[in-house]
Amino acid sequence: MAASHYTRYVQSMVAHGGKRASDIEWLFTSIDGSLHFAQQRLIADERQRALVSLKHAKNLCGFLKKALGDLPDRKLVRHLEEFFLYVDTSIDTSLRLPLDNDLSEMRALIDELHHGWQHLISPIRAAASDSQAPLSHKA
Repeated sequence: MAASHYTRYVQSMVAHGGKRASDIEWLFTSIDGSLHFAQQRLIADERQRALVSLKHAKNLCGFLKKALGDLPDRKLVRHLEEFFLYVDTSIDTSLRLPLDNDLSEMRALIDELHHGWQHLISPIRAAASDSQAPLSHKA
């Protein structure tokens, strides 16, 4: 019997994905950091610095979208494409008129996606723990 797309994805990540998984973790952390910094700059009425952070978050989201584009579930990938379109549109809107509550919602959504991705790769993280080569991940 042929292995499922998910099984092949997990096997590939176990064999070759340690760096990739840590890069994706870094993207999640960096996106949240950029959105958080933008919020702080808006509170401090430093709009130009907030805009730089929003642009940085937008670029990082593009990299994250690409990194998650090969997930084994086509339906999930389509949902992620819609999600990243929403994030991209929200950031574009925030670039014109930043609103703190929009950024808070976006951070919460990115965090939920991060937790979902960690759940998806949990067999990989467990395999890494078993082999004494843990992947870095957000606690």
